[in-house]
Amino acid sequence: MATPPLIDHTRTTGLRTVRRRREPLRRFSLAWWLSQAAMTFGLLVFLLMAWQIAAWIAPNPQIPSPIIILGYAWQLFLGGGAQGMSSQTAWFGHALPTVGRALLGFLLGCFWGIVLGIFTGLSRVFRYSSNWVVEFLRAIPTSAVLPLFIVLMGGTDWMRVAFISYGLSLYVLINTASGVASVDPTLVLTGRAFRLSRPAIIWRIILPAAQPAIWAGIRIATIGATILAIVSEFMVATNGIGYQIQYNVGRFNLPAMWAWIVFLAIFGLILNFVVEGTERRVLRWHRNSH
Repeated sequence: MATPPLIDHTRTTGLRTVRRRREPLRRFSLAWWLSQAAMTFGLLVFLLMAWQIAAWIAPNPQIPSPIIILGYAWQLFLGGGAQGMSSQTAWFGHALPTVGRALLGFLLGCFWGIVLGIFTGLSRVFRYSSNWVVEFLRAIPTSAVLPLFIVLMGGTDWMRVAFISYGLSLYVLINTASGVASVDPTLVLTGRAFRLSRPAIIWRIILPAAQPAIWAGIRIATIGATILAIVSEFMVATNGIGYQIQYNVGRFNLPAMWAWIVFLAIFGLILNFVVEGTERRVLRWHRNSH
């Protein structure tokens, strides 16, 4: 007489199927949405409430309350304008130019960083010979070379795009080169055993294996895009969010300064969510393998 198995795979498979069928229903329940919202925005709401209460208890003209800042931002961007600036000027004259420069510099910086990083990671000779050059450039704060870009290209929009692209490309380059160089040699030997060509090995084996490191560099670039866009507008600028921040600080218009900072934070969050969502879809195979 055969002994029954310790685990009834039929029952466990059925339970897994039922659980998988019930899981989507749970995810769309009200309790699930509330828990997700609490985990996502709970700390932010708590900090804003603490800030507002502190502003009521001990008012400080240099640090307006969140209600004043959000009210000014609403009036500036959606309510027709504030203090001599129309909403159309705020959007098309200052906000969107900064967003455009940041996005274009981000895309160009990521592109050149990935291309040069792949070449550097594949060539051991070039990687060792260029290591000190890259480290030397990375040791220089990006904001310190802004005057050099101004001297070479003037105070144009293309100067700011080139400045942003230069600052971001270094981080993407270093992460890409590190990811390509650290690919397991066994994978490359396996591709050669299957008689794959050199381009096929790079495209089908090396690049997919290096994608986690490449996306890590791109995530760093999302943070640097907004920072460098603002820094580039602190000098010889006539428009942009950075120009408005500096202008309002000089005139002690602190609610306007904070309103532009809030807009910049929202833009940075949106850019980060887009990059993070794209990374999750592209690297789904990497997460499922762990």
